[in-house]
Amino acid sequence: MKTPSKLSNAETALLGLLCEEPMHPWQIQKVVEQRDMRHWTDLSQATIYSQLRLLKRAKLVECRPQIDQGRLRKVYSVTKPGRAALRAKVRELLTEPEAMKWRVDLGTYNLDLLPRREALACLRAYRAKLEEGIACYRKLQEYMEGCGCSKARCAVARRPVFLFEGEIHWVDDFTAQLQRS
Repeated sequence: MKTPSKLSNAETALLGLLCEEPMHPWQIQKVVEQRDMRHWTDLSQATIYSQLRLLKRAKLVECRPQIDQGRLRKVYSVTKPGRAALRAKVRELLTEPEAMKWRVDLGTYNLDLLPRREALACLRAYRAKLEEGIACYRKLQEYMEGCGCSKARCAVARRPVFLFEGEIHWVDDFTAQLQRS
């Protein structure tokens, strides 16, 4: 059986979804899309099926056939060992900060290659996209709250707002420095 530290991000996300309720892969795919989970998990339509097979082999999920709308589907649910592994992984994820790799750092590091006017224009465009992202995540939060998602799940939609607002603060500060020099 997999240890918590060996659970991939995709497996962790799948186990979390299946703790909400047993689901078949198509339902999982819909929830991933509705909650915009592709931006913060390693889940894709292709990985859902392969990860479920791996979790089943590891005895972290079980599968049973179920007739749904006249179709026979495989419905997956979390086993007791799966729930225990997920709890341990959640503890690990919530206590260990992760190093962040931001593409903008690579661009900023090489900013001197651009004329200042062009660099400032790029930073203004970056800032505008951050503001668009904030608006999208606020809509996602409203949607999730309207669907009755838990506070913890809604927090995942709120967190990028704070990160983007902090990033806007950094862009404004850096832009001001560039304009003074």
